[in-house]
Amino acid sequence: MQEENLKKLPNRITMFRIVVVAFFIPSVLKDTMLFSYVAIILFLIAAISDWLDGHLARKYDIISNFGKVMDPLADKIMVLSAFLCFVQLHVVPAWIVIIIISREFLVSGIRIMVAEEGEIIVASNWGKAKTVIEIIAITTTLLLIAVNHTINYFGLSRQDMIIKGEPLTEFVLLTLIPYSLMLIAASVSLISGLEYFFRNKRVFDKEL
Repeated sequence: MQEENLKKLPNRITMFRIVVVAFFIPSVLKDTMLFSYVAIILFLIAAISDWLDGHLARKYDIISNFGKVMDPLADKIMVLSAFLCFVQLHVVPAWIVIIIISREFLVSGIRIMVAEEGEIIVASNWGKAKTVIEIIAITTTLLLIAVNHTINYFGLSRQDMIIKGEPLTEFVLLTLIPYSLMLIAASVSLISGLEYFFRNKRVFDKEL
């Protein structure tokens, strides 16, 4: 019984991650100081759970059809939810998120076509780098949103060595830095998607 529960643990952690994201989304969209910090905590919990279920699956050699499907799906829900919330808050332009979402659909489609041939596509170095960069970009952006709320809430002044939440400060915190981070994430995502495409171009050549 204990061994059976152990085998199910990575899958349970995966489902836990989806539940956490369900609370993460309204926390981000609430767009207040308190909830901005709650959002950071929830996202970090989700990110850690992503690492944990993968670690347990590798350590105990736990492989299941549920995990093959739901684990990458949970990752996509986690990351794309954050990006779409940023679009809603006008922190990130929609076209950057469209690139990232398009890449996810492209890779998912390739995985399905290759799976029908009995093959499994493992994550490439570009794919792993994409995930790490996206998590760093999201976490940093969440922190910048929280910092901006904190500056505005406490009315910190120049004498406090922090400029009050004036247009220039808000531009740097909520536009310039997030835009740069998301642009890097989108670029790596695009490169990763193209790599998957050209590595598996044969499945398109058969049909086109």
